[in-house]
Amino acid sequence: MAKPFRRVREPDASAVTLCLAESDGATTGEVKLADGRLFSTTGALPIAQAFGIAVHVANESGREIVVIDPRNLWKPSWGELVA
Repeated sequence: MAKPFRRVREPDASAVTLCLAESDGATTGEVKLADGRLFSTTGALPIAQAFGIAVHVANESGREIVVIDPRNLWKPSWGELVA
């Protein structure tokens, strides 16, 4: 069984952060990754592309993926999102 994703309110420096948003009716994602004290970001991308980047970076770095989703855009088909 896949590990659940964890919902957070702000980027987590020890994880890969996927931020969900909506633009023109479509869900978008932005991936944030800490580099020391600063976060680098992909900027807004189509959700499939952002999710793919987040999974790849998490797998390569051994980090968990955390999700910022203030508008409740998460779809159950993406996996389990826990508080």
